[in-house]
Amino acid sequence: MTAAAIQSPFRYLQSLASKGRTLAGQLPVQLEQKEAWKGVLFELRGYRLLAPMDEVAEIVTPPRCTRIPGVKPWAYGMANMRGNLLPVMDLQGFLYGENLSRDTRRKRLLVVNCDGVYAGLVVESVQGMKHFWVDDRDMELPIRDQALAPYLSGSFRSGNEHFAVFSPWRLARDEGFLNVSSG
Repeated sequence: MTAAAIQSPFRYLQSLASKGRTLAGQLPVQLEQKEAWKGVLFELRGYRLLAPMDEVAEIVTPPRCTRIPGVKPWAYGMANMRGNLLPVMDLQGFLYGENLSRDTRRKRLLVVNCDGVYAGLVVESVQGMKHFWVDDRDMELPIRDQALAPYLSGSFRSGNEHFAVFSPWRLARDEGFLNVSSG
């Protein structure tokens, strides 16, 4: 093989690189990089709420629970979650004193692991993940509900919808939530 034959593929690649640099100058330059925010869209008592993705360890179908005597009605009991004991709590029951219906087809469990508090929160349903830009966070709350207010931290808009952000970590740090004893 001659030196000219060996250099021709190299020269071809050089010409491609040169064309790429020339054309790249015509592309728009992104001046700033936006930070994304991800949340889990769930439903509770007719409200559609977002839970920050980094505050939800996992989402599962509620497992069978063993009832614990002497606890408040919203504390469903303990479940075995892959070898770990998981306290299961009815979020609607805690906030409003009215337990969710027994219809389990749509119910989901938002598993929270915060500051040593490992618990599952039963919600009506989970619609999936939502993505927003961090800059689009709004401190205006679309919900005026006294029971939810201590756990809300802003909101996001998507088209005509306005979603409040519910913080499971705020809930996990609440003494009222941590005190499940009925006595």
